[in-house]
Amino acid sequence: MTFPRSEPQWLSAAQLALHRPPSRVRSLLTSSGSLTKKIIQHCPHPFSVEVLQQHYTPLSLMEQQVLQIRQRESGNTRAVLLHCGDTPWVFAHTVIPHHALKRQLRRLTQLGNRSLGAVLHRSRVMQRSEAMYACFLPHHSLYQQATTSLQQPPDQLWGRRILYQIDGDPLLVHELFLSTFDQ
Repeated sequence: MTFPRSEPQWLSAAQLALHRPPSRVRSLLTSSGSLTKKIIQHCPHPFSVEVLQQHYTPLSLMEQQVLQIRQRESGNTRAVLLHCGDTPWVFAHTVIPHHALKRQLRRLTQLGNRSLGAVLHRSRVMQRSEAMYACFLPHHSLYQQATTSLQQPPDQLWGRRILYQIDGDPLLVHELFLSTFDQ
């Protein structure tokens, strides 16, 4: 399978083991539960969410395929940095298809600087798919978005994507672990 240049090669958990990301990163990638809760537990400073952008936009072909929606459907995308004090630890990118915004997921577009993870993991009707993993390089679009505020962008970033279903409506979450995480 070929991937667009802006898209990394996605790996299953078994394939991730063959690529051997650093052990600290691997444990973050493969952890379950709320990432927000993990950051709060490990961060000696106040936790905060910085909204970089939130808008309606056409979805990429890869996003349409993962969300299993029709071509050319737009959606609401939200990009945030999760901070420990003043230091960004995680870049998160969420995609909610337009049709899901007519129902219960509409409320997720009104989070402001609250964490999506805190809301998702309290839901009794949320289902989570198996995570997929990727190594993001400078030519990947999410790498570029994740590193715009970093003074020294790293050579690569590891991240994951998880497809959630809430009352049958999908949303896709990408989480890229910045080199500043847990230093």
